[in-house]
Amino acid sequence: MRRMILEGLASYLPATTLVLERDYERLGISQNQARVFSRMYELPNCPVEEGDELSMLVRTCESLLADSPQLRQQIDVVIYAHTGAVSGVWGQSIVTQLVRTLGLKHALPLATCSNNCVAIFSALDLARHHLQSAGSDAKALIVVGEIADNVELRVVANVAIVGDGAGAGIFSLSGCGPKMLAHAIHSWPGYAHGIWLPTNSDCYKDFELHYQPRLKAVIDDVLRKADTTLDQISWIVPHNVNIWMWRKAAAYLDFPLEKIFLSNIRRTAHCLGADMFINFHSLQESAEFSAGDKVLMVSTGVGGVFGSALFEY
Repeated sequence: MRRMILEGLASYLPATTLVLERDYERLGISQNQARVFSRMYELPNCPVEEGDELSMLVRTCESLLADSPQLRQQIDVVIYAHTGAVSGVWGQSIVTQLVRTLGLKHALPLATCSNNCVAIFSALDLARHHLQSAGSDAKALIVVGEIADNVELRVVANVAIVGDGAGAGIFSLSGCGPKMLAHAIHSWPGYAHGIWLPTNSDCYKDFELHYQPRLKAVIDDVLRKADTTLDQISWIVPHNVNIWMWRKAAAYLDFPLEKIFLSNIRRTAHCLGADMFINFHSLQESAEFSAGDKVLMVSTGVGGVFGSALFEY
C-alpha cells in the first residue's frame, strides 16, 4: 500500500477571543473554575466564533484551495472529522453543504465522528484507503473543526476549555510533502459515559491512573510500525488538552518538553480534533524542516480513545 502524502495545510481561528478570568460567565463556568483553567492548566484564552460553522469551514478550505485552480477538479473525496455527534439535519449535513459550496463537483462527501477528538485519525485512515483505489492524481480533502455551542462541549471538567477553530489538509499518493509512515488508534473499554463520566467515580480515577501508560502505548505502536524510535522524533504535535498534562507526559515519555509544540495552547485552548491541523500548520510556519525530519501527531478522545500518526519530511 502506497504511503499518503500531506500536500498542504490551512487553519482558522476566530477574531474574537474570550479571557477566562474576565469572561467566565459567558463560558458557563465559575470564577474559581476560570482561575484553575487559566493558571494551573495554562488555558487563559478561548477563541469563540461569532458566525456559523459552515462558513468557518468554508473559509478554512478556501484558503487552501486558492493555492491552485486545479485542486477543485482533483479532489476525489472530502472527509469531515467532527467531535460532536450531529453535523446537520438529514439531507443537509455539513460535509454535503461544504462540497456544494466549494464547487467540488467530483468529490464524494464523507464524515466521521468516530473516536471523538481522535476522529482526525479515523479520517486519515479513510482517506488513505480511498486514495488507493482512486486515480493517480486524485486528492483527499480532510476538514476538521466545529463550534462549541453549549456548555457541555465548551467545558471538559477538570481537563480543558474548548475553543472554536478549524483546519483542512490536502492529501494524495503522488504529491510533494511529508509522508505518513504509520498511524494507530487504541480504544479502551469502560469509559462510554464520555463527558458525562462523574469526575469522582472509580472509572474516572482509573482513566487518570492509566492515562500516561496508554498515551505511551499508542505512540510506541506507531513508532514500531514505522521502525522508528522516540529519540528520532523532531516534534510532537499535541492535542491542546492542557499544558499541565503535557508536562507530565514529557517526563513520563522522557521526551524534551521543548520539542512538544505547545505554543498555541495559551491562545487557542483545546479546539477538539482541529488541534492536530491547527498546531501542525503553525509548526510548519514557525520551524524549518529538513529531509528525514519526523513529526508525531498525538491526541486523546473522550471515551478512552488514543490516536497517533507519524509523518516524515
